[in-house]
Amino acid sequence: MKAAAFVRYRSGDGFGHVGWAFEVGDGRVNAGSVENHSGHLFTPAPQMGFWNGCFADPVDQMRARRYDDLKWIDVPHPDPMRAYATVLWIEHQAYRALFRNCEDDAYDVLRAYGVEGLPPPMFAWLPKTWFSRFHGVLERLPDYRWRPTSGDSQPLENAVPWRPTWRRPWHPDFHALKLTRVAHLGRAWRL
Repeated sequence: MKAAAFVRYRSGDGFGHVGWAFEVGDGRVNAGSVENHSGHLFTPAPQMGFWNGCFADPVDQMRARRYDDLKWIDVPHPDPMRAYATVLWIEHQAYRALFRNCEDDAYDVLRAYGVEGLPPPMFAWLPKTWFSRFHGVLERLPDYRWRPTSGDSQPLENAVPWRPTWRRPWHPDFHALKLTRVAHLGRAWRL
């Protein structure tokens, strides 16, 4: 099955904006994002513009929201239930410009799904830069049609919100993400 990141280059005062999509099986794809239309540095969860849904082709939803491009990637061992449980957790998190923005949300959902080698959030600082470092097949949104891959359907209605281990301060995954950010920052300073 496959997953994707979507980008709107001119959103967020030029910083860009990203969203996610992942296949759940039987031709269904979950897609969503946190839009934060207010533009505030902090927005409570009910006002942050969160949306998600399951669609046969998520591209139509992204076109309607004026996204520009997408990058898709095949995921050999996907976990749609964990990704959707992460989506449900994100829905209840307030938007914060630092450490809980659209980039963090897309990262969390795609990592929970099973996408490996994601650029750590906040390393790139700008969502459009994070998208440029996402390893996937680049497609122009106006020209792209989602072609579903086969996979067992997941009963998403049984999902409960799940806070990823890398977002739990007491968990080793949290510290590993912090160390990854520091390592990437160190490499950037040497360039």
